Amino acid sequence: MSVAVALNTSRSGFPYPAASSRDFLSSYEKGISAESCAEKELKSKGYDILGKRVRTRYGEIDILARRDKDLVAVEVKQRRTLNDARCCLSTRQQSRIANALMYLASENGDLFENYRVDMVCLDSVGHFEYIENAFSIADFVDC
Repeated sequence: MSVAVALNTSRSGFPYPAASSRDFLSSYEKGISAESCAEKELKSKGYDILGKRVRTRYGEIDILARRDKDLVAVEVKQRRTLNDARCCLSTRQQSRIANALMYLASENGDLFENYRVDMVCLDSVGHFEYIENAFSIADFVDC
């Protein structure tokens, strides 16, 4: 199902679907839209996108990116407000993301020196916030 959407422009100039048109999108479509916006933001910051919705036996990573020798798992959260988006990452999700990232890092040997989890938060009107080192992965790693 294809839905035409009106576009807002965020502070950085990236287009985001307007809130009124997003009401007609399913949760899955809203997630894909948010991840696409986050991908554009990461590329503008100099990141190489290695994969989207990367699945491992430990969990899924929304966006796997790299910049220099850093391997970065990026979690994308969209809610009505930026504060709601910032606060909705559960401890269980953090554990899954951290373990998935370290599993992927162990599979790729010496390619990377640093590993971290960043977060992109989006609200319903198109504003976003990029949070580097959203949480410490050392607190969650099992593998």
